[in-house]
Amino acid sequence: MLHRIALSLFLFWFVFQTNAAEPVDQRVDQLLGQMTLDEKLDYIGGVHAMSIRAVPRLGLPEILMTDGPLGVRRDKPSTRYPAGAAVAATWNRGLAEKEGVAMGRDCRARGIHVLLAPGVNIHRVSMCGRNFEYISGEDPFLASQLVVPFIRGVQSQGVVATIKHFAANNQETNRDHINVIVDERALREIYLPAFEAAVRTAGVGAVMDAYNKVNGQHCTENEFLNEHVLKGEWDFQGVLMSDWGATHSLIGPVKHGLDLEMPSGVWMNRKNLMQALQSHQISEDEINQKVRRILRMIVQMQFLDRPQQDTSIPQNDPASAQTALEIAREGIVLLKNKNAVLPLNAATTHKIAVFGVDADPGVPAGWGSSFLQPFYAISVLDGVRHHTEAQVDYFDVGVGSFQRSVFEHPEHSGEQGLKGEYFDNLTLSGKPILSRTDQNIDFEWGRDKGRLPSKFTVRWTGFIRPTASGTHVFRARSDAGIRVFLDGQTIINSWADHAARPDVATRTLQAGKRYRIRIEYKNIGGGGAIAQFGWASLEVPDAAKDYDVAVVCAGFDEGTEGEGFDRTFGLPDSQNELITRVAEKNPKTVVVLNCGGNVDMRPWLKQVSALIHAWYPGQEGGNAVAEILFGQTNPSGKLPVTFEEQKEDNPAYRWYPTSDGGKSVRYGEGIFVGYRGCDHNGIQPLFPFGYGLSYTRFEYSDLKVEPEADSIKVSFAIRNAGDRAGAEVAQLYVEPVKPSVERPIKELKGFEKVLLQPGESKELSITLDKRAFAYFDPTSKNWRSDPGQYDIAVGASSRNIKLRKRITVDFRTEK
Repeated sequence: MLHRIALSLFLFWFVFQTNAAEPVDQRVDQLLGQMTLDEKLDYIGGVHAMSIRAVPRLGLPEILMTDGPLGVRRDKPSTRYPAGAAVAATWNRGLAEKEGVAMGRDCRARGIHVLLAPGVNIHRVSMCGRNFEYISGEDPFLASQLVVPFIRGVQSQGVVATIKHFAANNQETNRDHINVIVDERALREIYLPAFEAAVRTAGVGAVMDAYNKVNGQHCTENEFLNEHVLKGEWDFQGVLMSDWGATHSLIGPVKHGLDLEMPSGVWMNRKNLMQALQSHQISEDEINQKVRRILRMIVQMQFLDRPQQDTSIPQNDPASAQTALEIAREGIVLLKNKNAVLPLNAATTHKIAVFGVDADPGVPAGWGSSFLQPFYAISVLDGVRHHTEAQVDYFDVGVGSFQRSVFEHPEHSGEQGLKGEYFDNLTLSGKPILSRTDQNIDFEWGRDKGRLPSKFTVRWTGFIRPTASGTHVFRARSDAGIRVFLDGQTIINSWADHAARPDVATRTLQAGKRYRIRIEYKNIGGGGAIAQFGWASLEVPDAAKDYDVAVVCAGFDEGTEGEGFDRTFGLPDSQNELITRVAEKNPKTVVVLNCGGNVDMRPWLKQVSALIHAWYPGQEGGNAVAEILFGQTNPSGKLPVTFEEQKEDNPAYRWYPTSDGGKSVRYGEGIFVGYRGCDHNGIQPLFPFGYGLSYTRFEYSDLKVEPEADSIKVSFAIRNAGDRAGAEVAQLYVEPVKPSVERPIKELKGFEKVLLQPGESKELSITLDKRAFAYFDPTSKNWRSDPGQYDIAVGASSRNIKLRKRITVDFRTEK
């Protein structure tokens, strides 16, 4: 018996080793030749919402996919990394690769084959709900330089990376059907370079088509993007999949490059495909090519040759947590520091007041497929308390906390909480199926609602009793409907079905007076169920002036910024008023912003002493912010986007979000996105692209420009002229002097991040190739590098040029 088992194991090992050693294409042809037509037709439609189906008789396993750009999301806790925008703000290629490696390990710990990341869509306007996800910012060169190491990091761990969303998915408003009208030059120079780098330089294994249309065709059936550019020019050999539910027909996607419809074969299924084959609308060879690409990915990544799950990697991996902390540290951008109020002096800082909805608990994050629950999260309040011996007090002012709001029971005198009545219908009628006291309304039931049916309603009743007179904030968030009544008057009415979103109202209340409160909620079934409500005073106590510093954590969160909707430019939930009131009481007010990009800062920027942009900083965000506040980390982040003073200053705002009756959006700004557009239009930004302060000073000198055979070598020196160690991002821009065609005044074409000790100097070197001087000529369909004069400009931001030298170049057309 033991002999037979040993022989069987030997034979299995022999076949395994023999198959693994076979050339990739030979193994792919062998598998494809063994598949039946039915199996092939089934294979190009996803299964189980996040998988490529298994074919057990051929030894093909189920290929598991996972969201997302901020961590490995599979409905279980995982490491929550900072937002992609924070990665872009690090300007650190090595750190981007380190994050890719960490996410790849997180996938292997869970047996995941395909990571649906990174996202690299350009930040065209600040309001795009998914800007926070994207490792791109507004500049295609910066995006390309960071996405390549990230992809290489992921795939080095035996996990397929997926570049998304291809292409021009730059807003969430009407994303499913909006027709993006964009000229080819803008596509080539602004919106496609990061995808090109992912394919041609990083060798990304998968590409995800976007929801929107580009120039009249949905991306999942866009012949120009998928066939001509991606699979033609760039010779992409991997798998082209749809975004979830982004496929809108059968023949177009089959004919124009889509290999895999996700999350299932709604269109590309066995029945539809067989009918199309029989009517000769498509060919079996077209099906074979799609299956071949999927099989090639599986074979190349050795998914047939080893278990995908690596049990030696902990799911709560300390290495991943450390990477998340490092990105948060380097991604934070110091935007204002009046009178050097930061870093805080431990000897003179004895009392710290903390305010704001984003201060505690946990750390905020944007909503959507990238959202995940971390194993733990360090809030700013926690971080500050962990990093100082000073007295730290939190003021629940203007927050309307879902966890801390206080209610009085309507029937039991002296008891806190609300009377909750749960009904198994959508009309709040009949006898409740459940009656109980709920201390707070902070429910995210998910798919498992316990004793609750799929469709249900809830009525909560009770009283509130303010402790201060003045303005109060009432904040509700729900999926699918909620309404709030104060003393019988409707103050929030969001009863129509909708995805999770916030609703805010303000009312003037008197201290000590009791007000009757009623909250009604409905869930229509399917997906999650969310009901949250809180209230708070907006009156900042006079005691705030007695603190050495006030820290206000403001911005957005998963209720106000995320997938499926574009956010406002102004801060939500009366936060502008909160910041203003705190600053009036305490002249040393520091604002910490959490969001995916720029916001309207005009109501309060001049009144505050310091401003930190922390993006969505991940599970270690509170520690990273505290390190910046106390100077344990010297801020080194630089803006990957231009921060305009008002939204109307954005070069694309004139055409956002729709044109032509709401069915299309015209990219009328062309190539003049972000800093390119501000320069072109003569607009002074609030904070320019590449901007970020430090606690030390840097000096630039000794610019040298040396022509070589097919490139230009640029070198210069940087010196830390301050008294503490710090890192600087030196940025190189190319400026055509008298271009033959309309071009941006300057374009980023190189950068280096360097850490210097006090007094230390280093020489940096950057090589510029032909493409650094090129523009796309839509007439000849080529990249052209016109001979002529160019300025080589080196500086600390796009508007802070330290060194400049004019050269003459004579590069010819580059294909």
